[in-house]
Amino acid sequence: MSKTFCPIPWIFQAPRSNGDLRVCCQANSSEDYGLIRKPDGTPYNAADDYLEESRNADIMKSMRLNMLEGKWSSQCIRCRTEEDNGHHSRRLAENKDWWFDIDEARKVTAEDGTIDGVAIQYYDFRFGNKCNLACRMCGPSDSDKWYEDWEKLVGPKFFDNGGEEITIGDNSAFNWHESEYFWKQIENNLSNIKRVYFAGGEPTLIQKHYTFLEKCVEVGQSSKMTIEYNTNITTLPKRLLELWTHFKRVIIGASIDGYGDVLEYQRYPVKWDKVYNNMLKIDKLPDNVRCWFSYTVTVFNVHHTADFINWVDEQQFSKLNRVKHHMAFNPPYLNVQVLPDEYKKYVTDRLDVDDPICKSISKYMNSKSLNKLHWHEFEGITTKLDKIRNQDITITLPELGKYVKKI
Repeated sequence: MSKTFCPIPWIFQAPRSNGDLRVCCQANSSEDYGLIRKPDGTPYNAADDYLEESRNADIMKSMRLNMLEGKWSSQCIRCRTEEDNGHHSRRLAENKDWWFDIDEARKVTAEDGTIDGVAIQYYDFRFGNKCNLACRMCGPSDSDKWYEDWEKLVGPKFFDNGGEEITIGDNSAFNWHESEYFWKQIENNLSNIKRVYFAGGEPTLIQKHYTFLEKCVEVGQSSKMTIEYNTNITTLPKRLLELWTHFKRVIIGASIDGYGDVLEYQRYPVKWDKVYNNMLKIDKLPDNVRCWFSYTVTVFNVHHTADFINWVDEQQFSKLNRVKHHMAFNPPYLNVQVLPDEYKKYVTDRLDVDDPICKSISKYMNSKSLNKLHWHEFEGITTKLDKIRNQDITITLPELGKYVKKI
């Protein structure tokens, strides 16, 4: 197998929360955010542009050729870094999940990287930024719940991941999924769709997500489809649970990064009791539902990882019995590599258990230091946000909090 091949550039499409098309969510860690641009430099946007045209943009052709030649593209830096540190990257997961391999890719790819007649089978849909949480590693581009705190912390404007300046309260960029032109294109390709990944915002709060599921059921495509969620599991409407019964497979990645106070601090203003009760509901869903914990590793919970894995084992859930982790590469002041060396030693000892997740996190954390570049930024933002939210890192996370100078 090629050490760089991934089926994503051939069979996949991914609008961001503002509708701009990107290679995939992993490419968000690259310098150009993985945005797919037109010849004039502006990003293709799912609200107004012909989706098929974007598939043969220069960045897509270049990535395909690099993969076929065994080279890494700059947009693939996250998967490359994860694999170098022993993590199970998205690239490896996609190669396992899809029949579309490098031999098939060679058959359908022209010398310049162009493809023609290869249907999109896999979508990553992020229908805006409506959410009910304002997680510390997130921001207003992905959660409108952040607006009020962001204005107090930074000001009335923010830059989304593509560099566009947006005024808080102006949600026009995040309403792209109301476009009739976009939905016409999706409906024309409905019979080819095998998998859809929903993230947000919080997908369970967004009406168009339900409209799409109902359309899939109506035309009989749902029984052939897998739908996957990145969800904070704060809400499980009966309407959604009924719709899920019509799909071939439903995969729930429950965004839970710890238990008790650790979770409540990182994923403000979530309430532990509420999400725990929803865990119990999810664990009793029908056989077509698979699920796991999607654990985002940041400076706030890296010390807690082994404890959380042990806690999951102790619960003896029938479905929610696995932890899949991913590192928070951005913002850099929440990347575990920013931690002071003394605290890294403390965390390394806590991660010194016979578990591959803990070993890979420890290896990544100790492979580089971002402390001089971003620790002061971490102190400033953390202490200011603590004041805004009436939280206190020195109380909730005392071992980490003692390194924080309040600003």
